[in-house]
This record gives sequence, structure tokens and C-alpha cells, in this order.
Amino acid sequence: MKTYMTAFLAIAIGAGAVSCSKDFLNRGSKVVFDDNNFWTSENNVKSYCWEFYNLFTGYGTGTNGDFYFTTFTDDQAARSMDLFPVTAPAANSHWDYTYIRKANLLLERVPQMQMLSGEAAAHYLGVARFFRAFEYANLVRHFGDVPYIDEYLDQSNVEAIYAPRMPREAVVDSIMADLQFAAENLRTIERNRALGDVNMLSSEVALAYMGRVALYEGTYARYVGNDEVAATALLKKAEEASQQIVGKGMFTLTPVYHELYGSLDLSKNPEVLLYKSYVSGILTHSVIGYTNSSTMMDGLTKDAVDSFLCSDGLPISLSPMYAGDETIFQMLSGRDLRLVQSVGDELAYIGNPNEKGFTSSTGYIITKFNNPSLGASEILAPNNPTDAPIFWLAEVMLNWAEASAELGTLTQSTLDATVNLLRERGGVAPLLLASIPDDPLRDPDVTPLLWEIRRERRSELIMDGFREWDIRRWGKLEYLNPAVKPDIFKGARIVAASGSTYTLPDGLTVDSGGYILPYGAAAGRTVEVPKNYLDAIPTGQLTLYNIKGVDFPQNPGW
Repeated sequence: MKTYMTAFLAIAIGAGAVSCSKDFLNRGSKVVFDDNNFWTSENNVKSYCWEFYNLFTGYGTGTNGDFYFTTFTDDQAARSMDLFPVTAPAANSHWDYTYIRKANLLLERVPQMQMLSGEAAAHYLGVARFFRAFEYANLVRHFGDVPYIDEYLDQSNVEAIYAPRMPREAVVDSIMADLQFAAENLRTIERNRALGDVNMLSSEVALAYMGRVALYEGTYARYVGNDEVAATALLKKAEEASQQIVGKGMFTLTPVYHELYGSLDLSKNPEVLLYKSYVSGILTHSVIGYTNSSTMMDGLTKDAVDSFLCSDGLPISLSPMYAGDETIFQMLSGRDLRLVQSVGDELAYIGNPNEKGFTSSTGYIITKFNNPSLGASEILAPNNPTDAPIFWLAEVMLNWAEASAELGTLTQSTLDATVNLLRERGGVAPLLLASIPDDPLRDPDVTPLLWEIRRERRSELIMDGFREWDIRRWGKLEYLNPAVKPDIFKGARIVAASGSTYTLPDGLTVDSGGYILPYGAAAGRTVEVPKNYLDAIPTGQLTLYNIKGVDFPQNPGW
């Protein structure tokens, strides 16, 4: 049974504090809050902060979730091909300072609230700085250099509002400072629970997010920005923050990989730092609905499936255990359990649906998010009530291992505390520094050790929304080009289809080896560098800045 606070958090996430206040007023309350009489109690401050949790997307509510729907990678083949935009749009939903302004107001008002204890004031200042950092991290990830505003501005202060773009490195420094403050001042998970505030922002979550952002920006600085000084400093922060979480011993891996993604209640899951709670009839999602309906699924690519190890710890190119892919049973035999628990044991494609009428763009049916206990209506979109992890131990472990590998400080003991625990859960032999396999399919620009660390991340976080951004921060957008990696535009193998007597169903295309071609035989994708590493600054914004006389250059290539 989910706790009252967890369910209430779901309401707050779904509706936001403003709509809750509106409902309250509609019931006849005579209280009307404004900026002059709102900041009078900790409960008011807490309710003000609820709206920030909208920023944690989780499974989303429609097709906007971080999981499964983020198909613009080499892991999935969407029903229609994902392409990079050619021209700059007039608007972009990611160019949004709403929550930054909200955080800056909180930072200004909390110090004026004399009724708050010092501990409470520090906590809410930590909340504000965490979410300000959260928003700026997303802005720089999409746009690079952005205006940096760290105070609550009156709308009449046009000169300050239309600030010029600040260099990415300086914005990232401010993000790290905010997250350091949050990690030092937010209440711990234990303290939150003692106050009855379960599943809320905590110092542990701030550390986990610091590790995530520092790893992203550190590797981006190294591989895209060519700034070794910044890269080293950020990677050290990523290593230290992630190590702190793992070293606390507060969290342990859930025994079964799939249980992290198909659970009706993550409140007692030992791996989870923070999750998004979904409750039937209140806040639900569509991930299960879209992987359990007649709508064709966005299946895993051959490139993704082939990247999973065999249980002996070797890639399919080296392992004597690999049985081939003439049937899906052969392909799954002796493989990483994370693959086995993510796809079904039968192929379903155009002209050959499974018994439930399901098909997949690549033939591979997605099962990672399923929960067999759901009722018939709960399986349908948008009625799915399973919880979504937001911050969890596996990702923290991977961040630590990768940061250490990038810094050259990775030890066997670190591997055993991170990657090898994940492999153990997946039924895969440990990775040993003394005998790193050299995969013949390895990108020659990547060392064998880093190749295996990155493979581990891909396998553990498959369809979790990280891969698109991992490819960018590694400076590897060419992985999205089928001319470089042909198997990203291939799916499962239909052996019979490679024979001369096989008649293909209408709409199904295969190559000479019988591999499904989800986009047809001549499909391609244009990748432009450096253009595609950053989104375009929306032309509407450029016009506004130009009107104000502010020099506001467009991103390279746009």
C-alpha cells in the first residue's frame, strides 16, 4: 500500500501547487494568497516546492516519458525514422526559464522567513538551488552557452532579463556550486522520513544528480569541447559524488532487474533514491500501453541486441557460448539477463503478429516495463499505474565506474563495487582489469576498458533515456549514421526470408541475410557536425534579443 504522502506527491506532480490552490478556493475558502502573505509557514513553503517535481518526467503521461519513448538513438528503431531538424525552429519547449524564476524567488523569500528554523531554511534553500541547477543543466545540454540569471527579476528589468549568453563553462561552474550547496544543506532521506516526508528531494539525491551532471559535462568537455582542464575537474566531481552514494551503504540492488521498471510501488525498493509515483485514477502513464497494443512498437535494433554480453562476460564476437540468431531462442540463449528481461521470446513483425496482435518495428517485442498483475484496463494507455525510477543505485554505480575509467583511477575494487554487482544481477561473469576483452567490433577510438564500461551502461540503462545524451557527450554522433553503423537500421533475423522462395508480407523489407529493415533498403540519415551537437537557439528568441539590441549569436551550423 502506498503511503498517503507518496500518493499526494503524485497528485502534486500531476496537477501542481497552483491547481491545488485553485481547487481549495473553489470550495469556498476566503483566503487569497499573494506574495505579501504567503511566506508565513513551513507548510506554505513546502506546498510552493511541490510544483518543482513536475520537472521529473519519469514515464511521462502520454508519449513524453524519459523511458521507451526516447527513440532517437542506436538502440531503437522508431515506427517512423527520427531525423535531425534542418532549420532552426521559431520556438523550443526546452528554452524555458519558468522554474528558474520560481527557484530564484524561493531563494529570495526563505531568508526573510523568521519563523523557519535554521535547519528548515537551509533545506528549502537547498531545494531551490537543486532545481535551479536542474534547469540550467538541461538548458546547457540543449543549447550550450545560455543567459544565466541568479536573482528574482521584476518584469520591468528588461536589461537584466535579456542578458547575453554566458559561456557554458561558467554556467556549469554555477550548476556545480548549486548542487554542492544542495548536497550539504538538503535533509537526508532519513531526516525526511522522520518528518513524514517520504520520496522527497534529499542530500543523497543531490549527490546522485551532481554525479550525473558532472559526468555529462566532464566527458562533453573532453570529447566535444576539447577542454581537458574542465574535463578533469568535472570528472573528479562525478567520481567523488557517486562514490559517496555507493559508499553510504544505504542502497542495494533490487535482486531482479525487471522489478525496477514494472513495480506498482517503488517505496520499499532498496535501490531507489527517488521515484515518480503513479496511482490509478490520479496520475498514470502510457509506457505499458504502447508496448502492449496493436500500435507497432519501437523495437530494439540489431546493433543494440548484439551489444549485450554472453553470460561468460564476452561479447558475441568472442564468446563460444553465442548460439547465433537464426531463432530468437538461440539469440537469447546464454545472454545477459537484462536483455532476456527486456524483450519477448518470440518475434512479431509486419505480417507476423504474435497471438495478442502485437508487432514491433524490428521484430523484437518490448517486455521490460510489463507487470502481469495489471488489470485489463490498467494495461491500456494512458492508464498504466507502475512507478518510474528517477534516481537509482545502478546509474550511480555506472557514473562512478565511468568517471574513474576516464580519469585513469579505476581499480578492481571499484569495478567489484559497481559494474560487477550489476553483472552479477544480470547473470554475467565479472569484468577483470587483468583480462579486458578486446571486442573486434570495438570503435577503434575507444580503449577496450572504456568500451566495456560504456557497453555496461548501454545494457543496464537500455531504453531509460540516457543513450541519446551519452552519444552526444562522447562526441559520437556518427553512431546515429547507418553508413557508419549499418545495424542501427536493422532488426531481428527472419532466416526463411533470406531464401528465394519466401514471400514477404506487404510492408516488410529484409536484407540478403534476412534481417528486418524497418525503414526499407535505401534508408539513410544525415548527421552534421558540429551542428547536431546542440539545438538551435529558437528564432523567436533571437528576434526578441535583437529587438533589445543584445548580441545573441546562433549556435554553430544553424
